Amino acid sequence: MENSQTEPTIGKSALLSAPFSLWLSWQELTGRKAVFIINVILVSLLVALPVSLDLLGKAKKSSVNNRIDYIGPSLILIPKGTDSSDLVTANFKGRYYPLSLFNDIKQKFFSHLRYAEPRFTLRLQVDGKKIPVTGIEFSNVYSYPFSEYSIRDNEVILGKVASDKLGKVMNDTVMIGSGTYTVAGIIPTTGGIEDASVFLPLSVLQDITGHSGRINEIRLFPASLPSYEQLKSLLNEYSSQLNTVDAYRGDTAEKEVDSTLETYQKALYTIAFILIAFCIMISTYINLDARKSEISTVYTLGTAQNIILKILTFRTVWITLLGSIAGQTIALIVTVIQADHVPLRFIFSAGPFIEVIMGTVLLGMVITVPFAFYSVYKRDLISHL
Repeated sequence: MENSQTEPTIGKSALLSAPFSLWLSWQELTGRKAVFIINVILVSLLVALPVSLDLLGKAKKSSVNNRIDYIGPSLILIPKGTDSSDLVTANFKGRYYPLSLFNDIKQKFFSHLRYAEPRFTLRLQVDGKKIPVTGIEFSNVYSYPFSEYSIRDNEVILGKVASDKLGKVMNDTVMIGSGTYTVAGIIPTTGGIEDASVFLPLSVLQDITGHSGRINEIRLFPASLPSYEQLKSLLNEYSSQLNTVDAYRGDTAEKEVDSTLETYQKALYTIAFILIAFCIMISTYINLDARKSEISTVYTLGTAQNIILKILTFRTVWITLLGSIAGQTIALIVTVIQADHVPLRFIFSAGPFIEVIMGTVLLGMVITVPFAFYSVYKRDLISHL
């Protein structure tokens, strides 16, 4: 009679059974804190190992890409009437084009680009010496090493030769036009025009020189080698007002880095998920075997079998959910410590983070459900009382 009276109540709350079971499984886990914490730590460590190596791999790849790009992006666009020698000497002969052209190119060729950067370069008086001054959008820059800096409107970065020529070190000030700017950084020697240049935010340089909304250089970083070839062809058709400077950037080296990283990353993820599955399998079996009498008691008190199944399954959901989040957090901290020269935005994104969580939780459920189903529906629950 007790079961028949209880079943209608469960039926009325069927829509709430999943959240209720999730809550009950949480209460059960927090009541067994030692076992709960051990399981979460184990899953987090197994997740942290491949994810940290994956993130470190991405950091390495980003570092390689950025250093290659720093030598020169695949393509540089400069105004018609100027050439590569003008680019090298930072002498654009007073020619420029509107920033809107950059926005149009970025939008039109989006599928072919990894990144695109606008720049504006002029030779100006800096502390009484005529030096190349370049404006860069530091809030959205890709080129190494500028991606490491985030400077304010009253700050500048100096190339090594420029700093020596001006006799300036970090936190000194320089005069550009009528403004005073603080030296926020000195970039490493590159062997190029950057060594002799001063860098400041693009909008600041535009305002100083009265060239608001104007640029004279666009740096393009193609997404792949095929994109590089297609871009060259498409840009020639796009506008006759642009001169394209080819600065082939070593896509072969990048391809080798990609293939090496992908090989060991896939292997590590496979091994890690096998170990996670094995651990969850053992944990689930031990948990169910040790709680046969408890499950039987709950069943005889009128709890529906599907509720018991959900509680047992959601136990694993909690463990894998918290374990995967903790593991990825550990991996992220390790990566930041080991690769602090690479901006976080180049190695972390929400998509892969969520995918690992979903994959770990799904794996846990796939392993747990057969054991839980057998314990609830195939065993004689009454015999364990």
